[in-house]
Amino acid sequence: MSFRLRNDSGFSLIEVLVSVVVFAIAIVFLYQMLFSGRMQVEFEGERRVAAKAAQLKVEELKYAGYGSTDAVVEWTSLTMDVGTHPGDPRIVLDDRGTPDTRDDLVGLINWTVRDTSWLDSGITTEAKVVDLTLQWPENWVRDEVRVVTAVAK
Repeated sequence: MSFRLRNDSGFSLIEVLVSVVVFAIAIVFLYQMLFSGRMQVEFEGERRVAAKAAQLKVEELKYAGYGSTDAVVEWTSLTMDVGTHPGDPRIVLDDRGTPDTRDDLVGLINWTVRDTSWLDSGITTEAKVVDLTLQWPENWVRDEVRVVTAVAK
């Protein structure tokens, strides 16, 4: 009786180990791509929310008008007095849908108003330039949106 090992089919231990290592490396790269993509989507969502908030604030200021004054010192102020506003620039851009405020996306909004009135050919044009900046997140400013507009009397 003769015993012979036949290696006609199947995989050797070395082949199995190499395929497991290659598969593990592919999984790591796939996970990194998915995580990076998710972060990009999150950042783009934040950027869209901030751009919309800045646009709405500028529209509010334009609607309030050239001579608008307001004693409010927070971001809801509509003052068009010359200078930088508001005193408290904190704005919640996204409450993340939870009652816990620690996970809120908080930004800093401020606008600078400059008088740009001019006289030309005996005609006085009264106007102000509003330069609005919204930065986020509050504790680590990573991104910003800036909108500049003019408001005439």
